[in-house]
Amino acid sequence: MMRPIHRRYLREFFTAMGAYVVLIVLYGALAPRLPASPWRFVLAIAPLLPVIGVIRAVVRLIRDEDELERHIDLEAFAIAALVTGFGFFSYGLLLSVGAFPKVSAFLVAILVMPALFGSYGLAKWAVARRYARP
Repeated sequence: MMRPIHRRYLREFFTAMGAYVVLIVLYGALAPRLPASPWRFVLAIAPLLPVIGVIRAVVRLIRDEDELERHIDLEAFAIAALVTGFGFFSYGLLLSVGAFPKVSAFLVAILVMPALFGSYGLAKWAVARRYARP
């Protein structure tokens, strides 16, 4: 059974991610058509607002968890940060010697946060399995 703090987290997370998806699609569709203007700047940073919502949801969840849950999250965050950092560092080194086709810095930069979130989810699943009760 899911605890109320986890239900709250999922509600906040999926609401923020839904808003993020809408705003990133709008950005992708409208940014190339807009001339350089303040509106283009606003459109470019608009997807950051829901990401702040995700960060807030994660912080609230960790703040309200018990010690074991915090331990699992800390370990998962550490693994995710190190794996993501190592992965992007490795990719950069391999790009520098032509091991992969060149990609834009924009694409690499915009994939860091989703890669971190994804690796955190996988790491949390793996770490939590170690502490699962039979």
